Amino acid sequence: MAELSTLQELECFARWVRRVGSSGRDLGEASVFCAAELLGGIAITDDRDATAVGRAYGLEVHGTIWLLGTACREGKLTQVGAENLVDALRATGMRLPCSGSTFLSYARRHRLC
Repeated sequence: MAELSTLQELECFARWVRRVGSSGRDLGEASVFCAAELLGGIAITDDRDATAVGRAYGLEVHGTIWLLGTACREGKLTQVGAENLVDALRATGMRLPCSGSTFLSYARRHRLC
């Protein structure tokens, strides 16, 4: 977690709060989008509404499965590692579009790996 210390960072965060909302999880999405904007990065979120907002304002936004598929494709994560991560995340209650055992077929079908 980074501290917002400059006026530019605070203004950026405030803009994203206005765009995505100010409830508990919305603040998390706003901080991710602010960081992506300021650092020129890719925002990762699994919230569909937030994804639509981020993309509408020009951010590159993807989800967890895209991130895992990209890591596999680039050789930074094994397929088994990705499958285990998917199952571990789902065990916490996270809703994902596939299970560990269906990760590879899902990722291939969506051209993620």
